[in-house]
Amino acid sequence: MAVRKQDRLRATLAQEAARIIVSEGVHDYQKAKHKARERLHALQGVALPSNVEIESAIRSFTRTFLPDHGKILWRLRATALSVMNWLTPYSPYLTGPVLDGTAGTDTPISLQVSCDSTEEVLGVLEQRGMAVRIADRYFRQNRHYSSLPVLVFVYREHEIDITVFSLRHQHQPPKSKTCNRPAQRINGKALARLLARGHDPSQYKDDEG
Repeated sequence: MAVRKQDRLRATLAQEAARIIVSEGVHDYQKAKHKARERLHALQGVALPSNVEIESAIRSFTRTFLPDHGKILWRLRATALSVMNWLTPYSPYLTGPVLDGTAGTDTPISLQVSCDSTEEVLGVLEQRGMAVRIADRYFRQNRHYSSLPVLVFVYREHEIDITVFSLRHQHQPPKSKTCNRPAQRINGKALARLLARGHDPSQYKDDEG
């Protein structure tokens, strides 16, 4: 198969995976790629697109098919900030698609906090009337995978997931899905500035101010 044709087919796969992620609420990139390949039977012999290609396709999809995407992101980020304000003692950060701009309407809001007691963070959420489900999720930190507790609940009709890091590991965020670097994240003060001024979140990476 000619290289140019392969590239076109990979792009088609990436576009379908992006549509699945944004429109169908499938948030796992690998699962979305395989779903896309199943639906596009003619592409069985084509290598799956990279996560970077998927992320680029998601941005293109939201620009084209979600004219209110900016408003959607603003609401998701404002909801994130409200929850982060409850959790100030635990150094909360926003990360994931809601921060990087690839979130759709049904994308969960991903937060990170640092505390040696998951029950302590759970207690704060329950005092706010949240019905919380506790899950475990694997994250890549440095060269190893770690299982960390994740608190999941719904607030303002949006799903929130909060990963609880130990205080010892609070400065070791998981690796990004799209590159071999720590995932981008910002704290509450930086998020408030982002909401107020519309700045690029990348300039606030791990901003403590």
